[in-house]
Amino acid sequence: MYSSEEKLARLRSIYDLARTSDDFEGGVTLEEEMEALIVGNWAVIAFDDLDELALSFHLDAHPNAVARLTRYLIEHDIGFALYEAFTVDEDDRIVFESDLGSADGD
Repeated sequence: MYSSEEKLARLRSIYDLARTSDDFEGGVTLEEEMEALIVGNWAVIAFDDLDELALSFHLDAHPNAVARLTRYLIEHDIGFALYEAFTVDEDDRIVFESDLGSADGD
């Protein structure tokens, strides 16, 4: 398990790379309290429960932006687990695609 300081150090190193790259469409913000990087308004990079660096995209993220970001991370040897897509509800909470259920109530 990584300490909070180790997680933040890893995120800061990615943040330092990201600030000079156009591949982080919409810019990148380091949210230390959340221990996360926020890319524009469409992606989150944070550590999951297994201390793996995790990447998740908003359901409405543009496929080209997604491709550029994932290619950038891979080219810079930044390993990550790809998580499912998410939306943000009216209470500013992240809701994952699997939390939405199917449209017919199943």
